[in-house]
Amino acid sequence: MKNLWRGSFNLKHEVFIEYAYAYSKRQAWFTCCRRIADKTGVHPSVVMREFDGSKDNFRIEIEVEFEHDKVAP
Repeated sequence: MKNLWRGSFNLKHEVFIEYAYAYSKRQAWFTCCRRIADKTGVHPSVVMREFDGSKDNFRIEIEVEFEHDKVAP
């Protein structure tokens, strides 16, 4: 089940807060980077290169964690 992730990204002194439903932190990062690319009008690879982990310019954390309930037959 997908969790809700919250990402905060500092792109050249402009902060973007993005939310994404994803299975993993990496998938949430990918989704957020693509959204930031759409908002800024650049290719997603440019944004992904900026947030590749070499600088301390982004953070992604679980906002809401969902658990799958098993239903008894």
